[in-house]
Amino acid sequence: MSLYYEPDPANDDDPPLLPPILTPIVVPNNIDVFTKAIASASNSEAGTVYYSENPEYLEVAVVLLPEVSKIKCNQMLYVMMVAAGDAIGALAPPEVAVTFSYPGLIFLNRGEAGLVKIEVSTSKEDENIPDWLVVGIKLRLNNNLQIDESNIKPDITSLADEGAGYISRTRAIESLSRHFLAWVSQWEDVGFKPVVDVWNGRREKTKLINLKGNEDVSWVGLDENGLAIVKLKEKELFLSPLEIKKEIGEVNLQ
Repeated sequence: MSLYYEPDPANDDDPPLLPPILTPIVVPNNIDVFTKAIASASNSEAGTVYYSENPEYLEVAVVLLPEVSKIKCNQMLYVMMVAAGDAIGALAPPEVAVTFSYPGLIFLNRGEAGLVKIEVSTSKEDENIPDWLVVGIKLRLNNNLQIDESNIKPDITSLADEGAGYISRTRAIESLSRHFLAWVSQWEDVGFKPVVDVWNGRREKTKLINLKGNEDVSWVGLDENGLAIVKLKEKELFLSPLEIKKEIGEVNLQ
């Protein structure tokens, strides 16, 4: 029996109770939440939170109406990641270590468990302010990939695998939303530096970044816009979370 449990277990059929500034909208199990949020963003209000009925994952996508340039919208990837780290930390046992890697991967005790992605409305110039921004997260609550004990994948994990299977999808959405709002508020008041400091403190140093063409790069840091600075053959490159497909290719959970 686990020492940890949810004192007020939620019914996953009930909508999450979010702060008044956020509006939850449920998405059927067979529809990708991030794709749905992007398709609906132009007709959605700021703070609309799309979430999936899928009980195996925490899948959330938040629509925002940015007031910063397109290039600075990259920062929101890291805001969601540090919020997710705090949300997991608030619910999971203390021995569950949450770490991050570019371009949005979340690890639990060094096992891949989640992914954060962002998208903005079409804009040709980095200095333009997009009409909308969507930041989405997919986090594995359970791990049905591991049912076959003869084919265990140690690099893949879930909250359940790490001793936090008692966390319901509903409570996870509620916690994530509160921490995300708190970090957005701090980001608006203080700027990007506190986000960078926390993200760097949780960066998973054992994970390599692999560019298209199977070229590994070494990590240098984050710049003030949220671009990842990496080094390839003594040359520094700046990678944008908004241009993942062009730089790295399609990134999904394993």
